[in-house]
Amino acid sequence: MYQPNCPVDELAKLRAKIAELRARETTLEARFIELSNHSTFTGFSGNVVVSHSIHDVFDISKLPETILNDPAFYARHQVTSVRIEPHDDIDSQSWIAGIGKPAASNMIEHR
Repeated sequence: MYQPNCPVDELAKLRAKIAELRARETTLEARFIELSNHSTFTGFSGNVVVSHSIHDVFDISKLPETILNDPAFYARHQVTSVRIEPHDDIDSQSWIAGIGKPAASNMIEHR
């Protein structure tokens, strides 16, 4: 049943817009990194600062099998997912602009 301003469709539209904004953000960040011979870029409302840092990362693959296979080192957590599943009869040109096939950005996990 069609319901204008349905919360399901509102959530789908929001996630599509967020995905669009994240893609644009990634494009802009890549450009700043590419031009990072200068570390600060000045704009009207603020500055973009490109910085580099090094930090240690725990490498689980270096643990011995006795630890990796020991259930005493594991904890169980419940994860609740909210995802958008477009209807099969709705194509990418649907009235829900930008909603087509499910994308990774269409799922949000809550712990």
